[in-house]
Amino acid sequence: MRPRAPLADALVAGRYGRAEVTPGVWLSERTDLAAATVALRAGHADALADRLRALFGLDLPQRPGCAADNAREVVWTAPGQWLALDAVRRGLARFGFAQDLAAALGDAASVTDLTGARAILRLSGPGVRDTLAKLVPVDLDASVFPPGSAAVTLAAHIGVTLWRPPNAEGAWDLACYRSFGESLLHAVQEAAAEFGCEVSAAASSIDEGA
Repeated sequence: MRPRAPLADALVAGRYGRAEVTPGVWLSERTDLAAATVALRAGHADALADRLRALFGLDLPQRPGCAADNAREVVWTAPGQWLALDAVRRGLARFGFAQDLAAALGDAASVTDLTGARAILRLSGPGVRDTLAKLVPVDLDASVFPPGSAAVTLAAHIGVTLWRPPNAEGAWDLACYRSFGESLLHAVQEAAAEFGCEVSAAASSIDEGA
């Protein structure tokens, strides 16, 4: 048995919507990540920040936002809660991320494995902001939502986390529960159709490249 990427059967490479123009939106699935939630334990805020900084070299966002380097991301999802993502581990090694993270953070946080449990879409291109404006009730103007911003909101009635990784110029990431992934994908493709949406298919198995 091999773990399947959340959108392995739904994400088909090709052009959607307008075909006579340069694509306004590029869309792909991020299957290259280990994921976990980090929940602060009462009275350990300083210890958690220090341990995560020592481990990742990143400062925990204390408000809606994200911190990232070329290997890891930490996205604020609620007061005292974060989504931690790791692109260093490959193949089935991704499924050891949460266990190792919990050991490193100790009594400062509770950690839950989410690897494979979230569908994460990556969007880029000049039409992304207008595409997302059809889906989320969030002010996406660059002056309000610059790189490093994040929001927990709804997109087409689906609960999502939206963020702009500061280490990936022009990229917007959109995550939801795995079971809602196909619905979110279709909503994004429909919203992007007027701009021309170019879809890139990712690896079908989460352990490809191991």
